[in-house]
Amino acid sequence: MSEQNLVTFIDHIGRTILATHVSSDKTALTVKNPAIIHVQPTQQGQLNVQTIPLYFREFIGEKSKASGTTWKYNLNTIVLGVDIDNDPRLIEQYNKLFSAPVPSAQENTAPTIKLFDE
Repeated sequence: MSEQNLVTFIDHIGRTILATHVSSDKTALTVKNPAIIHVQPTQQGQLNVQTIPLYFREFIGEKSKASGTTWKYNLNTIVLGVDIDNDPRLIEQYNKLFSAPVPSAQENTAPTIKLFDE
């Protein structure tokens, strides 16, 4: 993810999103691998900043795990940042979030956590 075109915007429920810009037209913004920028104050009076994927890789099929997910946002329901110069540490955190290797089912030695009732 060296030469990427990042876009920062606020979605319709107030979450700050950082994503790779794919395309846009008069009605929609299309992005790849959106991440929520989550800011939380600490007890020491500082701010803890985390990037959290909008949709976890564990919920998608093998094809999308490698290629990432693409999302389309209605421009009438978001606030698009203009000339946002994100801190390099935030960009590094975003890049690490989506460049981490995806373990295959055979490599996974951790116990399986059941997310849904069958």
